[in-house]
This record gives sequence, structure tokens and C-alpha cells, in this order.
Amino acid sequence: SAMHAAEHLYTSGYISYPRTESSRYPATFDIAAALREQSYHPNWGKTAGFILNHNPNIRPPTQGHDAGDHPPITPVRCAPRGEITKGKEWKLYDY
Repeated sequence: SAMHAAEHLYTSGYISYPRTESSRYPATFDIAAALREQSYHPNWGKTAGFILNHNPNIRPPTQGHDAGDHPPITPVRCAPRGEITKGKEWKLYDY
């Protein structure tokens, strides 16, 4: 199931806590740090780097729902395809 894959990605340190309904980041969320981590990714790293270079004062989105429990699911560690070997987990991470 998708939740099982998400929980494994979480316990492996690839994504933030997956059991949340939140879709809005708190004002204190360091989006630049999340983008810096992803700027090394072989597939989308150039896009993350471009966003950082052209938006030095980037802030998290203000739209969405705050369920009050955890921030939205976010990739926290850069991982190329070969590092996440289970297909369902890669599909979820890549999404």
C-alpha cells in the first residue's frame, strides 16, 4: 500500500512524517534548505538550483490546510533512483 511505502521512506530518512492531512507549511519551514538538499538530485537538481538562484528570499507557500499535527510530506534527503530500489517507494518519492 501507499502508506506502507511512505512509512518505509520515512523510517529510512527520505521523507518527513507521512501521517498528516496538512497541505500548508508553517511560516518557519526552511524551504531553502529543502531545495538545497534536492539541488544535488540528478533528475530535478537543476530545477531546485534554479529556483534557489532566482528567488533568494523564497518563502513556503501560504495556501493549503493546516491539520495541526505535522507539516506536509516533504523529501528530506536527496536520493537518486538507484538508492530507492522498491518500485512503489520510488514512485511515491518521485511524485
